[in-house]
Amino acid sequence: MWSVSGKQIDAAQFRPFEPVEVLYDFDGPRSFTLRDAEGELQLAHWCDEDDQAERYLVVPFTPKLVERLKTGTLTLRDALDQPRLWAVDVKRTGEIASAWRTQLADLPPDILPHPGTMLLPSLEPLISLRAVGSQITEGRIPSSVVKALIDGVQHAVKVLTVYV
Repeated sequence: MWSVSGKQIDAAQFRPFEPVEVLYDFDGPRSFTLRDAEGELQLAHWCDEDDQAERYLVVPFTPKLVERLKTGTLTLRDALDQPRLWAVDVKRTGEIASAWRTQLADLPPDILPHPGTMLLPSLEPLISLRAVGSQITEGRIPSSVVKALIDGVQHAVKVLTVYV
């Protein structure tokens, strides 16, 4: 496994390292919520493993963020991009081996979900559009921009049907 850049901390704060809700399972829980020793909700996401342990990225989370992750309005990478982030090694026996406080920017890019990756493949968009402009803010987009986006998609589909 890769060497963690960060401060090693007392791993006891994550005990017990048991899923509360499994969000994605593939040969075991890969993304799930858990409660730390103080009962606070955390998101854990599998990122690496070797013969002795599995490594998870753990961030503080909220029920609202869980819902956004499950409905596809929050990507996995954005979910992990929190001010507090830990790398936690869990032995094959389930015991926590070690934990480090680190930052998303200090992690190897190949262990992170690609930008735009959703929790489940079924949440991935069929087509993605990008709208830019000074009047566009999160949750607000002028109807003229929406119309231009729709017209652009219709044109793209027409062009694609010529080649299919």
